[in-house]
Amino acid sequence: MNYFNQPDALSIDQLVLDQWMMPVRYPEGYDLYLIQAGEGDHLANENRFMYKKGDVFVLGPNDRYRFQITEQTRLLKLSFSLTYLIDLMASGSHVWGYPDWVTSGTGTLTNDSAEQGKLQALLAILLSEQLSLHPLTGNPIANSLMQTVFSLIDRLYEQRLTESTSHISYSSELIRRLIVYIRQHIGEPDRLRMNHIADTFNYSPGHLSALFKQQVGDSIQQFIVRFKLKQVAARLQHTSLTISQIADEFGFADVCHLNKLFKRHYKYTPTAYRQSISA
Repeated sequence: MNYFNQPDALSIDQLVLDQWMMPVRYPEGYDLYLIQAGEGDHLANENRFMYKKGDVFVLGPNDRYRFQITEQTRLLKLSFSLTYLIDLMASGSHVWGYPDWVTSGTGTLTNDSAEQGKLQALLAILLSEQLSLHPLTGNPIANSLMQTVFSLIDRLYEQRLTESTSHISYSSELIRRLIVYIRQHIGEPDRLRMNHIADTFNYSPGHLSALFKQQVGDSIQQFIVRFKLKQVAARLQHTSLTISQIADEFGFADVCHLNKLFKRHYKYTPTAYRQSISA
């Protein structure tokens, strides 16, 4: 099924609020908020963050959140389904690390006014399309803009990672870059072969493996498997993709291979895991 054409797959609204009203949320929906004016507190799960003009928050399907408004707030709210994002990713050459985007535990995605301005400009065009009675779903202009939006969000997330680890040692910085590389290429088995990774980072396989094991505690291949299965679990929980489609997306040899690895780590087959979380 192509989710580009589902009515709730993609939408954008501009809101002016004196008090918070909880929006309708969909089972696999993500919400991005960009604050255009106003102040208050953003509460996400058990966390509280002060918000101001320019702040960007990304909330996932399982996040519980609200805004406590102390000064009239104008904001842009972009809503998209996880399956819309996956379909958009599958239609091009993009690989985004969306499970990591959510800001419910960290606060605003960026404090850089230039980056905030870029995101606001993109969202303004999307809003204009919608107000011009051009539906966003199935709209090639909207899809192209969303590819840019998702790429920008992904870059901002990576920048935040870099800023949070700017004090660490060279070897730790190397490992951080390696983890980003793994995340970007998690569906490309050839790029995740040890010899290819070592060549990419100009290290011998043995030396790179030893550094990674020392910093992370797992071998590179163990880390790849764990990360890949985490993404599989997210697909099982938040999408209706078949097991075969998920196996193809992440480069498993076949469904049997995925079943074996998944059961080893989660004690369930993928099918049983999906049934257990929907029960």
